[in-house]
Amino acid sequence: MYRPKYKYFSIFTDDLGQCYITGDTKESGADVHIHHIFNAANKANSEKYGFIVPLRADWHDMASYGIHFDREFDVRMRRKCQDYWLEHYGTKEEFISVFGKWW
Repeated sequence: MYRPKYKYFSIFTDDLGQCYITGDTKESGADVHIHHIFNAANKANSEKYGFIVPLRADWHDMASYGIHFDREFDVRMRRKCQDYWLEHYGTKEEFISVFGKWW
């Protein structure tokens, strides 16, 4: 079982129970998932820097327009994280050293 190294927070929202796209909430019965913008080897880095976003299941991985299937949507979110990094954390080179790539 995966256990996060960091308490979840997001640069996109203060409410991880509300879908970033639709505004639907867990409280209203929506199935809201936490999506790590940078996954796999960078999952912990996504958590550390707040590069996570709550998405309703369909916007996550249950429909063709979900972030796991829509490359444009995925890259757009990664670029938002890069912009945030430059404003709050460091340089492009430092980002690449942490995440391995620049989008």
